[in-house]
Amino acid sequence: MENINYKKAKKQIRKYKYTFLKVLGTIILFPIVFIVSAILSKFFTPYLFKYPRVGNDENGQEVNTLNHYLTDIKEKKLKNWELTKDQIEEFEIGSKEASISCLILKNNSNKWVVALHGFKRNKYMGVRNAIQFYKKGYNVISFDAYAHGKTYGKYSDLGVTNSKVLNEVINWVKNNNDVDELGIIGVSMGAATAVYWAQQYYQVNKIDWLISDCALTQPVEQIRFFLKKYFKWLPWWISSFKINWFFKKYSKTNLKDMNLQNNLNSFRDLPVLFIHGKMDSFIDYNNSILMYCEKTKDLDNNKIKIFDDSEHSSSIVDHQEEYILITIDFVRETMRKKQKSN
Repeated sequence: MENINYKKAKKQIRKYKYTFLKVLGTIILFPIVFIVSAILSKFFTPYLFKYPRVGNDENGQEVNTLNHYLTDIKEKKLKNWELTKDQIEEFEIGSKEASISCLILKNNSNKWVVALHGFKRNKYMGVRNAIQFYKKGYNVISFDAYAHGKTYGKYSDLGVTNSKVLNEVINWVKNNNDVDELGIIGVSMGAATAVYWAQQYYQVNKIDWLISDCALTQPVEQIRFFLKKYFKWLPWWISSFKINWFFKKYSKTNLKDMNLQNNLNSFRDLPVLFIHGKMDSFIDYNNSILMYCEKTKDLDNNKIKIFDDSEHSSSIVDHQEEYILITIDFVRETMRKKQKSN
């Protein structure tokens, strides 16, 4: 627990919130702030909304396929993570206008895991962090997130609408199968989606456990963090004025609806394992520390693991054996405690 410092984490995340001085600076330099922010929003928009959903990527690899997955795990040297075509079933749920593209790795079991992929990824990448559960006899279901792959939606909103999609997938699992255990594991945007889903739906649509790997806590602040990374010579409050407004023009959703820094006690009885790499340059690891500390204030049923040397979503790559052990042990302990209490 030597990496867990709540005050430090909160201070780090606050760097991307407006203060009196930042508001004053914005007012004084308003013409410059408005022009720079408008220019950078046009530059940054293609990154947020243009990515391959079907067809080939920049390397000529067909995305959202088994071969795409096999190439990825080979590049990342993930051992014994291979899958074959006969292990995978692709299908769709939902209406024709709001179709959700899914895949399932089926075992003869009543234990289920829903796996969520990150931004610009797809359902085949989603199963990568859940194969250890498949090997332990769980059924694993993954799906293309909202506005990703073959799932409906034109512009991603970094998990805001995807929480609704996740709820539909969970309902499908419960309504069409015998379920004795149901958990969620999400990575990056998928992790944020899962936590946001828990805030909205958990009390009326219970699951047994949740694993959040390198989640962001607030999309607007995450974009500010990202802009600061690429435009180091500019304060974020100069380069990201009205970022939510610019984003909303495309996504038609309000990014501020997703706020994982507050109200984490709305699913206080749901055990959550938070995982993050300390070297993450895409989503600050302090996001996970903040969520862990806030959620553990009144009920200590959560765990956290910070990998000191891992970049964004790379904890499983750098520490495969430990990652497997931590995730499996967390679930076993959670279910053992649940059985004792029943």
